[in-house]
Order: sequence, then C-alpha cells, then structure tokens
Amino acid sequence: MSPTGAHVANRADDDSQGLLDWYGDVAGSRLAASPRFVHDWLSLGFGWTRWRTAHLPDKDLLPSGNTIARTTFEMVGKSFSDPRNMALVSIFLPTEIFAALGMRAITAEAISGTTGGAHAEAAFVADAESRGIPETYCSYHKVLMSMAETGVVQAPAVLAACSVACDANNLTFKTLARTWGSPFVYVDVPYGQDRDACRYVADQLRELARVSEAATGRALDEARLGQLVARSQRTLDILDRTLPLRAGKYLQTDMMLQVEELLCSHVALGSADMELAARQMLTDYAAARPYEGLNLVWVHTTPFFLPAISRHLDRTPEAQIVATDMAYDQVCPDGYWYDGMRQPYEAMAERLVRTSFNGPSQRRADRVRYLAEQTRADGVVVFCHWGCRQTAGAAQLIRRELEAAGYPTLVLDGDGCDRKNNMTGQLSTRFEAFLELLRSRRATGAPTRP
Repeated sequence: MSPTGAHVANRADDDSQGLLDWYGDVAGSRLAASPRFVHDWLSLGFGWTRWRTAHLPDKDLLPSGNTIARTTFEMVGKSFSDPRNMALVSIFLPTEIFAALGMRAITAEAISGTTGGAHAEAAFVADAESRGIPETYCSYHKVLMSMAETGVVQAPAVLAACSVACDANNLTFKTLARTWGSPFVYVDVPYGQDRDACRYVADQLRELARVSEAATGRALDEARLGQLVARSQRTLDILDRTLPLRAGKYLQTDMMLQVEELLCSHVALGSADMELAARQMLTDYAAARPYEGLNLVWVHTTPFFLPAISRHLDRTPEAQIVATDMAYDQVCPDGYWYDGMRQPYEAMAERLVRTSFNGPSQRRADRVRYLAEQTRADGVVVFCHWGCRQTAGAAQLIRRELEAAGYPTLVLDGDGCDRKNNMTGQLSTRFEAFLELLRSRRATGAPTRP
C-alpha cells in the first residue's frame, strides 16, 4: 500500500487505515535490525504511488490536482531511489540550480511527510529522541535525522539550506553534513527586503552553483538556468491569477493535496509540470461548479492524516481549503525587480528576500489577509505545527490582524507529521465549533468578510 493511497485512504474507511497501519508497523518493526529493508520497503510504497499517480489519475480530483499529485511523487520516488543525484534542501531554498544540473531536489517536509502518510513516522521519531534529539524539535526534522542516522536515507550529492524561516534548518543540515560527509551550503538571508539584500543572497546562490558543479562533476548551463527561473516567475504569476477564481467554487481538494501543492510550489517551481498545473488551475477553477460550503484559508502545513479534521474538509459540501499561506509566500502581485531570464541569481534571491516568511511577522499576516481577500474566504485557520517557533510566535498577531479585518480566525496546536502529537478530541471539538460559528454568521447575515 502506498503511503498516500492517501487521496483515498487517509480520508477514509477503517480497512484502508488498517492497511496503512500495517504498512507503517512493518517499517517500524524492522528499523533497528535492517535499515536497508526499511529503505526498500518505503521505496516500494513511494514507487507504487508514483506509478499510480502517473497512470491512474484520481477521478475525483481536477486535472490540476492530479498533475500536482503526480509531480509530488515523481519528486519523492526518484529522489529516494537515486540519492547520488539528489539535493536535499530546506523548503524555501530555490531549486532551479539543481534542475539546471539535471539533479532532483527534495525537502525534509517531503521525505518526512510521505513517511507520515505511510503511518511509518513513529519509529523514526522514537529513534531520533533516543539519540538525544529534543522531543520539542520539529517532527519533520526528527524523522529526517533518524532516517539519516540509521541509513534509511542515504547521502545526497549536496545539502543546502537557508535561514528562512525554520529554526531547525541550521541545526539539522549541519548535523546531516557531518553524518553523511556531503557538501553543505547555508544561505544567509537578510531580514530586510531590498536590492542590496538580493545581491548579497545572489552571490551565495552562485557559490551554491559552484559547489553543486564540483559535487556532480557537471557544468551548469546558465542559459538553461535563466529559462527555468523565468518559468518560475511566470508560474507564480499564474498562481496569483488563480486566487480570485477560487471564490465560491468547488475545488475538489483535500488536505493532502494542499501539502502537495505547497511542496510543488517550492521544490518543483521552474518545472514544466508546475507551470502546467498552474495553467490547469486557471481552466479548472473558471469552469468549476458553485460551492455553498465554507471557504477557509489555512496557515502553515495541514495534518492530512487526521480524520477528525479531514472529514470536514476533504471534498465535502461542508468546507474546503481555498489556499495555504505556504504555497503563496513567493507571489509578487506588484511585479518583480529582476528578470529571471537575464538575471537568474538575483531573481531567485528576490524570491528568498521577499517571501512573506522573511522579516517581521506582520508581512506574513498581510499575505494571509491578501489570500483571504482574493479568495473571499469565510475564515482562517492558523495551524501551529509542533516545534515550529516561527508560526507559534506569529499566530496571535495573525489572528488579531485577520479578525480586525473581518475574518474569524482559529488557532490550532498540533503536528503535521507525527500523529501522536495531536490531541485529536480537542482539535475536533474546537474545529467543529469554529465551523459552526462561521455557519451561524452566514445564517444571521453577519459579515464573514469585509
């Protein structure tokens, strides 16, 4: 069973959940004795899902959703099975350099999230904590570090991370570089947003290109890099144009697809597949049928494996997620400072410097409000993922800003990777009460938006 028989199983019936539990238990029971078996076992699941999403599209997803799902598992499956052609990166780092070198990039969130989708994260979390990694550390990073230490994930060609916006990046990637002996580049992103900061980051990205060339023995095609970065800018513009089309439309989405979209909008940005998915969204949403349920903007990652939440959001008439702030942190509605074709390093640096996750938390609150306005959302959910201090610290600011603007906002504490860190009953009760509040406001004519 794939970790994401997902689009069906993680929403689903007890038999599917039981099969996933079995799949994860097999991986966990063999971790200490045979990490190689666990690697092959997970590769089998990831590979099957990659084949399924490529050849058996989900009839309940829109074409854009199927392209996103296929692109995600193309990335995960091929990277996991071919580590020497892999760059392991932090989620916000631009990846066009690796694509121009014929490499595949993957993130901690992609590896650990799909492992969580396979119900196999528990053994890795326990192993990481037994090695002295704090219980309060980000679960995505705990799973990845255990997979590295046990040998389930093998050494990549290159490690690269940036200071946006995850506290764990610096510690995790430095530790993994020592464990594996892989070359590591850390990109420092200034707090301010200006052209001097872009030039400073661009020089570091050029160094990343040189390190990657040396690690692979390949020469980077600068013209190809420019084409990829120009496509990234084009794709982000298209994604921004899809936002108003989502208002009041049935998007046939689910919580897992939201995670896949945020991964693809970063790691697959610049690819033909991600541009195709964005263009399909324009067509899909323009033609989508009206939706009478509640429309939510979601802040941060989604705990897609929790039926207590997902049953209210996964392709139901009750409510749906219309956008997540992590998938739209890089859009620039007011245009770009640099031309991606002619100045690819500066254009990639601009995305890092101007992301809504860099600088004061007010910038992130402003981006969430923008998403709510564009999609005419009924409310906002801020999900404080376990160990993510950046989101936890910004949560109340975001809530105050959104509620002052007329958008009811719910702050939930949980874990998007390790299911045991979720107080399911409390999450369910609070989320259901929030949905009832939004329904009541609609019924009484109270505005749920400006």
